[in-house]
Formats: sequence, C-alpha cells, structure tokens
Amino acid sequence: MALVKATLTNVSVANADPIPVLVNPDSYTIATNMLYPDISVPGLRTPLLQFVRGEAKTLAVELFLDKTDTGEALATRLAAIRAFVTIDGELHAPPVCRFHWGDTDFTGVMFEFSEKFSVFDAAGHVLRARVTVKLKEYAPANLQYTEINPQSPDRAKNRAVRKGDRLDLIAAEEYGDPALWPVLAAANGIARPRLLVPGQLLEVPPL
Repeated sequence: MALVKATLTNVSVANADPIPVLVNPDSYTIATNMLYPDISVPGLRTPLLQFVRGEAKTLAVELFLDKTDTGEALATRLAAIRAFVTIDGELHAPPVCRFHWGDTDFTGVMFEFSEKFSVFDAAGHVLRARVTVKLKEYAPANLQYTEINPQSPDRAKNRAVRKGDRLDLIAAEEYGDPALWPVLAAANGIARPRLLVPGQLLEVPPL
C-alpha cells in the first residue's frame, strides 16, 4: 500500500490544493469537552450539574519538516502553514483549516502555533523544523442549525430552577418557544406556574 501523507487544506478558499506534510506525525490528540456548570442549592451536599452545551473539540499535532537530504530550504512550506495563523485580507480573519489523514478529518481554526528550528544550511536557511499546531473545531452556524431537530431537543431531561425563572422563560430556553410553557406545567403537575422555587427540579419532556 502506498504511503498516504497527512494534509492541511485551506477550506476558506474554493478548490485550494492540500498541503502535504513532509513526514507523517507519530501521534496526535483530539479532545472533547462538555460544559456542566455547578448549580448551588442550599441544603444539598454537592451542587447540581446542569448540562448547557458541548464545547468545540480541539486537535493538537506536531508536524516534522525535514529537507536535510536535499538541502532545500523550508521557507515556502513554512509560509504555507503560517498562513493559517495569518489574517486574510478578504476574510478579515485567518482561514479555516482542514487536517486530513486516514480516518481523521478535522476542520477547525488554528488557535495555537509554534515553530522550533534545529538544522540550517551554510547561509542560515532552515532545513529542519518542528511545527506544533492546535486547531479548534469549526462549523458554520447554518450547518449546525440544520443538525438540530427542534421537535426533539437534545437537552437535559431535568433541570434545576434558578432564581427568577418562570415556566415561559424555561420553555423559551428549552424549546425555543415561550408559549410551550403548559407542556412543562403538565409534566411537573404545576398549577401555579409563576411560583417556582429555586433548586426545584423540573422534568423537561421531549416534544
């Protein structure tokens, strides 16, 4: 089987050519986090955890660039990678980057970038470098909205009442429509929807 090189591609530009790495990485890390803020309730031993949202995944990888065998300087290849942390004049932001290798296809923005140079030619041009990059997952808002099913919210089925909460406000937050507060009232047997007690647990049924 032929060797397949990992690539970085500028997906902010139509039909941009992938930039192959010179040497495939020996490892990379993908991290996933979820946001669960604490909700303090008087009298409870530990705070309640309320799921709020997922957070962007991150990918960290070290790229090894080496042209000591040919004596060719790395300036052009390094410039191509540095473009992902350079503000594009038309975008007014750095471009979006796609890292692709084997089963991994990760699209994100490069938020951390460092270079370490170790071998040089007689004129001081870089022949060997290690470039460490971190990408934060990126997806356009319109794409994310198409992935949401508003009739079946994927939020927590239970939530704690906060000070100042009302059923219509909770319905707006959970379902996107304050007029759906009777769904919450019926599911929780609430006859007086304005009298909610902070710390009270509410069931949030799917629609």
